[in-house]
Amino acid sequence: MPQHPDRPADRRRALGAAGEDLAAAYLEQRSYRILERNYRRRWGEADIVALADDGTHVIVEVRSRSNRRYAVEAAQSVGPRKQRQLVRLALGLIAEQEQEIDVRVDVMIVAPDRSGRLSVVAHIIDAIEG
Repeated sequence: MPQHPDRPADRRRALGAAGEDLAAAYLEQRSYRILERNYRRRWGEADIVALADDGTHVIVEVRSRSNRRYAVEAAQSVGPRKQRQLVRLALGLIAEQEQEIDVRVDVMIVAPDRSGRLSVVAHIIDAIEG
């Protein structure tokens, strides 16, 4: 089925993909190693799993917005259900490993900067306790 970039769902999907690409590049520039994108397990999905330079595995939820003034709302959009899902993913990631690992969950917000280019406007480290 052909994509129609004028459809709202297709624009949202394209924005989300661009945001995830930007977030992955941002992390790599800061010495994170991307282990997996679109990490899917039966209990949920995370946008990125990365390894920080201190050895911590990081599950990253990326929220992209087309307008900078909605960036705060983006962080708040990681509601209780998604938070529980991310915690389950973290526990599952720990269970998959053959050794003990540290895991944290970060949230990254991507929105246009003042010049209109998409950029990471927030990287909330250890955003979810669980």
